Amino acid sequence: MAKRIHDYNDAQPESEEQQLGYRARTRERAKLLDRTSTRVKRGAIPEGALQGTVMRPLGPRWLVATAESVWDCSVSGIIDVPHTSSLVAVGDTVWILPDQRDSAVASIVKVEERTTVLSRKAAGRGKKEQVLVANAEQLCIVVAAAQPDYKKRLIDRYLIAADKGELAPLIVINKIDLIPEEYRQDFVDDLRIYSEDLGIPVLFTSVTTGQGIAELEQHLVAHTSLLAGPSGVGKSSLINLISNIPQAVGEISRKYDKGRHTTTAAIVIPLRHGGIAIDTPGIREFALWELGADELPFYFEEFAPVAEHCRFNSCTHTHEPGCAVKAAVEEGTIDEERYVSYLNLRAEIIT
Repeated sequence: MAKRIHDYNDAQPESEEQQLGYRARTRERAKLLDRTSTRVKRGAIPEGALQGTVMRPLGPRWLVATAESVWDCSVSGIIDVPHTSSLVAVGDTVWILPDQRDSAVASIVKVEERTTVLSRKAAGRGKKEQVLVANAEQLCIVVAAAQPDYKKRLIDRYLIAADKGELAPLIVINKIDLIPEEYRQDFVDDLRIYSEDLGIPVLFTSVTTGQGIAELEQHLVAHTSLLAGPSGVGKSSLINLISNIPQAVGEISRKYDKGRHTTTAAIVIPLRHGGIAIDTPGIREFALWELGADELPFYFEEFAPVAEHCRFNSCTHTHEPGCAVKAAVEEGTIDEERYVSYLNLRAEIIT
């Protein structure tokens, strides 16, 4: 049984030198609070259980790979889990108990603690976390240079989700072949806020010409990488080039200039030179899970050195006079689209 923590304040650093950064402290608080949650059951691993990784959902069941086989698994009626949201997710390390009557069927009886997650607010009016993928090391945010055009606001949401879930971010701009050579520098300049100011790798790729594919593969080899982004940007096509398991690839819907869903569920795919890619369904809306208005500015790192000069310590960087962040946006030293992302997210949080 995990140790219960009744008072989070007891776990706070004793001095300023020992204090974690704001985001690190919020993560630690979430972890501590999670340990006080009610478990379905905690106990020893049953005799005869095998350890495996959840590869993909099969309707209400799950495909689980162990060291020697692949199993069609249901969730046991009594399951040992250390969390309460999305009891099982793609990427989870699980223990399964084989069915004595069927050599290919088993029950998931235990889920191990997750090291990382990509999660979002589940659809609907209720407040519930949906874990999309667990235990990946890095998040490859895949968007297209055109057809459909990329939107920085979606990239910003994924970056916050990566930060909250402890995933290293990587931005991939696919379909760069659709942009005439003389305009490509404009894309480099537009994304400089990420590549230079925030230090996030930005790759330009093309399935058609092969541009950037080798570089992308270098970033993915020997890692477990989650590829996420809108439909139709070419996530499955990119994976096809660097894996031995081709995925279905769809065409772009010209009527709406949005991709048709070809990947219907997250799936774990081994890469040809080592490493694992997790392909995910295209997502048009990405509502962030448990993001507070006071916490939000700290996910826009470029605000921090400027915000020190705001007239008010409690400045929200929206309407206050003497706001140094707004002044920096007007001067062009803070990216205007990133600032609009901030405003949109804040409005979403407080409504």
